[in-house]
Amino acid sequence: MTKTSSIVAVLSCASLLACGDSSDPPGSPRDVSVAPGTTAGTALVSFIPPTSGGSAITEYTVTVSPGAITATGTSSPILVTGLSPATAYTYSLVAHSADGDSAPATTGSLRFYTVVETFHEPMTQPNDTIFTGTFTFDENHLAVSNLSGTLTQSMVGPPMTTVSLVYQRSSEAATLGGVAGLLVTTFALPTTNTFDPAGFAPGGTEYYGLGTGAPNPAAGGVGNAYAMIFVNTTDPTTALAQAQIDMLAYADCTAAGMMMNTCMTGTTMEGYGREGTMMGVPESQVVTER
Repeated sequence: MTKTSSIVAVLSCASLLACGDSSDPPGSPRDVSVAPGTTAGTALVSFIPPTSGGSAITEYTVTVSPGAITATGTSSPILVTGLSPATAYTYSLVAHSADGDSAPATTGSLRFYTVVETFHEPMTQPNDTIFTGTFTFDENHLAVSNLSGTLTQSMVGPPMTTVSLVYQRSSEAATLGGVAGLLVTTFALPTTNTFDPAGFAPGGTEYYGLGTGAPNPAAGGVGNAYAMIFVNTTDPTTALAQAQIDMLAYADCTAAGMMMNTCMTGTTMEGYGREGTMMGVPESQVVTER
């Protein structure tokens, strides 16, 4: 082979990728998270796209086991349908491109639950404050994710006004009454700043945002809200004992739910040294598998 022909061959290899496998498959999707769908038998798989790979992602495939249920999509989230009630599933997500497939990103064994939490409000009867939500439980890692739902305000109505709580921002291990579990909290805003001057402290009463010169939430200031549940990590559906109920809490510091310059809250003396602002206290929590 002449020197000229050798140079041509090298250039051909570089431009046509014909002299060996030079493809660059995508990396695995990151931060895969699975939440209950809006209807029974469905799930939403959320993720962050891979950071590596030679070509653009063309599609993602979710495979759910057992049952080899599949769903595809071109971006996050991907809706999965056809799931059976009260069944633990593992979710595996693969990215596809012209250069090949990524390694799968796989979750633990996940179950979905519904939770209804009631706070008795003696000063607003016959209305109580109720949090209704859903969450995902990872049996392998004993972890709760995607706690979200609505907090129904007892002070307003009819019709009753609700606050959407969509940001799970806190999950703390707690052994209460000899039972190991998690105190998990979901918020209306993507922050745990709830009370003035700041922070997340069940039993507090002041609006976050009512520092010197800050506007009241009703006048455009920031107002947050939260609900805290207890999840028994052995069996989330186990009925709560009083020691666990005493640590449940909520606060509604949004403009629509305001009480003058204080939050509408629910806590116990036993748990936090203070009852709610309208003497509201946690009464019950019911968790059912979805």
